[in-house]
Amino acid sequence: MKCAREVSVDILTKIEKEGGYVQLVLKDELEGKQDKSFITEVVYGSIKHKLTLDYIISSNTKTNKIKPFVRNLLRVSVYQLMYLDRVPPSAVINEAVKIIKRRNMGSLSGFVNGVLRQIDRTKHEISYPSISIKYSMPEWIVNLWIEMYGEDKTIKICESLNNRAKICARVNSKNAIQQLINENIKYTAGHIFPNECVYIEGANSIANIKSFVEGLWTVQDESAMLVGYVLNPHEGDTILDICAAPGGKTSHMAYLANNKASIMATDIYEHKIELINKTVTRLGATEITTKRLDACVFDSSLENKFDKVLADVPCSGLGILKRKPDIRYNKSLDDIAQINIVQKNIVANAVKYVKPGGVFVYSTCTLSETENKDMVKWMIEELGLVADTIEVPEVLKSCVDGCSVEILPYIADTDGFFIAKFRK
Repeated sequence: MKCAREVSVDILTKIEKEGGYVQLVLKDELEGKQDKSFITEVVYGSIKHKLTLDYIISSNTKTNKIKPFVRNLLRVSVYQLMYLDRVPPSAVINEAVKIIKRRNMGSLSGFVNGVLRQIDRTKHEISYPSISIKYSMPEWIVNLWIEMYGEDKTIKICESLNNRAKICARVNSKNAIQQLINENIKYTAGHIFPNECVYIEGANSIANIKSFVEGLWTVQDESAMLVGYVLNPHEGDTILDICAAPGGKTSHMAYLANNKASIMATDIYEHKIELINKTVTRLGATEITTKRLDACVFDSSLENKFDKVLADVPCSGLGILKRKPDIRYNKSLDDIAQINIVQKNIVANAVKYVKPGGVFVYSTCTLSETENKDMVKWMIEELGLVADTIEVPEVLKSCVDGCSVEILPYIADTDGFFIAKFRK
């Protein structure tokens, strides 16, 4: 039976060879496996820090011709040596040697042993040639952020997005906290909304936690929670949530309106509509209808129909790299340009669904001028929207710029997020 480290190496090799989203591959490969949390930690960490790990490995070897399995074994091992203090170096190295022998590559055991021992001896003396290598962030992203924020803020952003992603639970019931206590689940208070969310610690499988299944809480980052507060739903409002899957913001808006706002949640694919329905049903959210809708195609039946419209548009996702580390290697500036065309198309249609004088909220989970502040300018100049006042908690006051708020991930240890509010 394969050990957890060997399983991790196989998963990384499969992702590298066949592609696919890391979270989906993990879900399939971890079925029935022991040590799920350790494997998940090592796989995500090895992907997140890949540029750094490869630099360290190449600096300690005389060849670049390393078999994919062996390279991933080295990545997994170096990740543990560099970032997991709880694992003794001797155990990491010995296990790597055992794995290479078990895979009938015993002739490489001396190579693996020597490289890892050398790295362990010199790991505190490593000097990195660039921000990109030190924080395993592709050069184009680093350059983009330096141009936007300067070098100091860019380093803080990189450091924050390399932190381990926490499980943020948005409380959906007054009984939620007591139930978590009853279930012996440890938690700490939220950073932005300390009375409305908690960070759960040490939970291996959320889907098996009774209080989650019963809808007492749901997983939603604090930065994403702010969207609902900015839109500010009231009882009696008619609200449209475009690109709504999986339903976190939809259900939150219903909660904020005491389930007395009429909300329509749309998305393009049927399986996403099913996700929304599943979420709102589990959380007991009511007065919500779902509709399959291609947001890039104008639907005349929705014109001037809603008091408030939310467009949480598809984006490059540069604000959620701690949760989806592979995004950093799969996106480019060309991708941002292409997705911005889609964003403008969606927004141009969505604005038409807002009643005159109504509210329009635009949001992304990315940190990109093109997708964020340039879009604000475009919406005002080309679509005739009027900048509206945006209210945020005290901890985020410094992030507000006119009608928008850009949450940099290091401000409150959240995802990076952008929200803008307008009147039609």
